Amino acid sequence: MFIQGNITLKTFRTSLVVFQNYLMCTQFITFLCNDQGSRDNMSMVLVTFPACPPPVEDAGVKEAALEEVLKNRVTELVNEADGKIELPHILQTLTDENIPDLPPGGGLYAKYVYILTDNFNTDAE
Repeated sequence: MFIQGNITLKTFRTSLVVFQNYLMCTQFITFLCNDQGSRDNMSMVLVTFPACPPPVEDAGVKEAALEEVLKNRVTELVNEADGKIELPHILQTLTDENIPDLPPGGGLYAKYVYILTDNFNTDAE
């Protein structure tokens, strides 16, 4: 049984402040639970209240800068390997590096969905 703690879930509160994208936040949380061994009986309730903080402009700029750093670094890794690199190697390399401004609590896991998107080619095929 895996239960997310407040510190880990703080990452997703941060995502709400940046984007107020509820679907993205629930996908991040579900991915994190799956990655850490949860497989069945997963339930999630995301409750927001009218007094929830609005998106912060500075947070969006910071998030965009982080995503640009990730995109550039993944592109470098793929190019260095002539496209013959597997996703686990990319993730391990990024984990080993000290990438600034990763979300508190979830770190690189919180950006995993972004890394998997088609923003850049990570296929070794």
